[in-house]
Amino acid sequence: MSDSVLTSIEDGVATLRLNRPDAMNSLDAETAQAIRDTVEELAVDDQVRVLVVGGEGRIFSAGGDFNWVLTWPEINSIARRVGADAMMAAVQAIYDFPKPSIARVHGDTVGGGTGLMLACDFAIATYKARFGLTSVRNGLLAGIAIPTLIEAVGPRMARQLLMHGGLFDSATAQRIGLVDQVVDADTLDATVAALANELKLGAPSVQTLVKKLVTQINALPHDASAAEVLGIQVANQCVTEEALEGMRAFLDKRKPKWAS
Repeated sequence: MSDSVLTSIEDGVATLRLNRPDAMNSLDAETAQAIRDTVEELAVDDQVRVLVVGGEGRIFSAGGDFNWVLTWPEINSIARRVGADAMMAAVQAIYDFPKPSIARVHGDTVGGGTGLMLACDFAIATYKARFGLTSVRNGLLAGIAIPTLIEAVGPRMARQLLMHGGLFDSATAQRIGLVDQVVDADTLDATVAALANELKLGAPSVQTLVKKLVTQINALPHDASAAEVLGIQVANQCVTEEALEGMRAFLDKRKPKWAS
C-alpha cells in the first residue's frame, strides 16, 4: 500500500489520512489509486462502522497535484483521461462507501480537495480552515468536486463558486452548506469522535440502505415511481435480522446488539 495514505482502525472507526503534507495532500495517480483501494477494502471490513477522512500537515487537500498535471501535455489523450478518471474514482469511492463517513477538515480545502470533503456524509471543520474552488484562477476545472458540490449547495451556488474561485472562511462554508459543524482546533478530534460514536448507534443495514436510496430517489420524479421503490424497501427491511433485533431491544428496554 502506498505511504501517501495512512489508515488505522479503532473501536469500529477507520481513519484514512492523506499523507502528502509537502504537496498539500494533493492527488497524483498513486495517491488517487491508494485512496480508492483503501476505501474499497474498508467497505468490506466488518470491523469498520464509520470512516473518517483527514489529512496530515497544514492542509486537508489541494485537489490535483500540479506537478503531476503539468506532465500531461507530454502524454497522449488516453493517458490524460486515465489520470483524470483516477482522481474522479478516488472521490467516487468515498461517496459510494456503504457506511457513514466524516470529513475531518483541520486546514484549508481548495479546488478538487473540496470534492474529497463533500464525498463524505458529514464534514466538520476548524474555524481556521479556508475554502475555495480556486482552480478557475489557475486555468483549470475543479471537475472532481463538481458532482458533490452541486449536491451540497445546489446548481446556482456551485456555478458561483466555480466561476469566482476566491477563498472564504469556515463560517461562510457552513452557511452555504459545505460543512456541517465548525469547531475550535483543539476540540476537532473530540467532536469527530462523538459524531462517530453516535453514528455507531444506527443499524448498519439501514445506514447502507439510506445511502443507496437517497441517491436513487433523488434521481426519480416525486411520483408513484419513488413511492414504489420506497414501499418495496420498507417492506423488505422490516423483516431483516437487524430490524427484528432493534424492535425487540426497544421493547426490552436495552440496546440492540450493534450498539452494545
